[in-house]
Amino acid sequence: MPDAQTFKSRYGPWALVTGAARGLGMEFARQIPPLGLNLVLVDMLQDELAQVAGEARQLGDVEVRTVITDLSQPDFIDAVRQQTDDIEVGLLVSNAAHTPVGLFLDTPAEDKLK
Repeated sequence: MPDAQTFKSRYGPWALVTGAARGLGMEFARQIPPLGLNLVLVDMLQDELAQVAGEARQLGDVEVRTVITDLSQPDFIDAVRQQTDDIEVGLLVSNAAHTPVGLFLDTPAEDKLK
């Protein structure tokens, strides 16, 4: 595991993790606080995100902000900006995704835009 001071000096004071309520995003939310970075956690699953945020706060002396939004909607950026305009985010974990299953050319365009 990297040294916390080195990690923080490289990436700055804040990390933003999308898809943070479950799976890999949740694990990133657990691994980052011991490295000294504050967190912005983004997901549309409010109850699960609140639980992950609580766990993250216990894992390091860090501030944790949550953003409840659906990243598939065009206005998601407004919700994220409300929580990040006043901070310096140096690390982005872009983990949220909706991937349709099937061959690319056989998948309808509207499924790709979700």
